[in-house]
Amino acid sequence: MTNSHDTLAMISDIAAICTEPMPADDLATAVIERLSGDIPFEAAALSTYDPTNGVHSTIAGTEYPSEVVGYLNDGFTVDDPAFLAMRFRHSRPLRWCDIPRYSETFSAREVFQPSGFREGVTTCLFTRDGRYTGSLHLSTTFAVPLSDTDVDCLAAMRPVLGTLLDSLRVVSAAAWTDLVDSAEESALLTKGKQLVPLPGLPCGTLLTQDGPVMRRILVAAALPGQRSLYWTAPDGRTFLIQLTPVSAGSVVTMRERRPPRGLTNRELEVLALLTQGLSNSEIGAELHLSHRTVATHVEHILEKLQCRSRVAAAGLATAEGIVAPPATTG
Repeated sequence: MTNSHDTLAMISDIAAICTEPMPADDLATAVIERLSGDIPFEAAALSTYDPTNGVHSTIAGTEYPSEVVGYLNDGFTVDDPAFLAMRFRHSRPLRWCDIPRYSETFSAREVFQPSGFREGVTTCLFTRDGRYTGSLHLSTTFAVPLSDTDVDCLAAMRPVLGTLLDSLRVVSAAAWTDLVDSAEESALLTKGKQLVPLPGLPCGTLLTQDGPVMRRILVAAALPGQRSLYWTAPDGRTFLIQLTPVSAGSVVTMRERRPPRGLTNRELEVLALLTQGLSNSEIGAELHLSHRTVATHVEHILEKLQCRSRVAAAGLATAEGIVAPPATTG
């Protein structure tokens, strides 16, 4: 790619592809084909991330051997220093040449080079609201890195591709009725912040204006895009609550689910309060637990989320739609 006109044309075409009413894997294949017209690479893969189980899976790709694809979706995402920097620091796309002595890392030495690759770039993808949804990998058999212009182009496309790979997005829903299929309860949250019944559907017992989960729903609704959170009801059941923007507000659905990432119901409650900034003592008072019990729950949460700090756990839980983000005032 040689000039700004080409860059804008590329981004415009990719954006148009991503909004077509087709399955995500078909659109991802079309994206890679379009990229190949302007960006030099010999292998490519678009991998989506499922926040419910922490697994990456490739939905479109070309020319990567199966063992490389397997590594990109597994070991690369947990051990490669460049990937970890991009995912958790939201950095720009990184080429081999951007990382000192990258050719000596395990990824390059044991996986990419034996398969014939000498350079490459990975782009971590995020939605506009900051949720990580997957990654784009491009590799070449020649040791010439992509140009800075190409990297700028990939960086500019991240929100578009991030939305395409979002495992929580609604794909080609024919009507709002598709959104509420199989939901235990559903309602419309109006732009005036009122929960009202959807046409032809009965009122629920939990999704009510003065219900116990209303505050968290309002916090989630204040953020752009589709949002989700898990919530433990007073009777001990855990629900996945999803908010999908529509022209009149947001369709809210509740489906009974097990907590994600192996969390227990109690750990989910502790995580929700931890994310709101409460201390262990405050969490204990809220849930009627001892300080030692809360500390044990926090330790288990950090282990299951693979985080080293409370702040990291809160950020990850919010980004993956496990709990509602901290409420803001003002």
